[in-house]
Amino acid sequence: MHILYNILVDECTCFEKGNYYSPVSSDDCRSFTQRTAFLPAETLKCPYGLQFDVQTCVCNYPKDTVCPKYCPAPYTPTPNPGPSCSENGNTYRQVPGTHCQKFTQETATLPPQVHSCPYGLKFDLKTCVCNYPKDTICHV
Repeated sequence: MHILYNILVDECTCFEKGNYYSPVSSDDCRSFTQRTAFLPAETLKCPYGLQFDVQTCVCNYPKDTVCPKYCPAPYTPTPNPGPSCSENGNTYRQVPGTHCQKFTQETATLPPQVHSCPYGLKFDLKTCVCNYPKDTICHV
């Protein structure tokens, strides 16, 4: 009996043994991104002739592989991302073009996630929280 210990998180991500894996659709799933706690994300290549199969969370023969067509590209940090603030191991940045109503939250191991402030508030880099507009300096 063969038991799989992986979990399909979504059509582009699987989870196995404490790591998240995502195929790189733009290269026909010949490579994949591995994300784990406390380490930067890393893009790895499957052995020649194989593709990353998100359903089994391993490199497999193309005929046996499910390769999603539209998975996002691997995360690469922006070299000069602009002003930020940090709190409890998280880095926060205001999102350009949103009048500071949106902000990103990221860690050393996970790419930025976009969040919105509640209606009427703006993200404040001085306090690292959503705040009243009169008390917020919007950098973007």
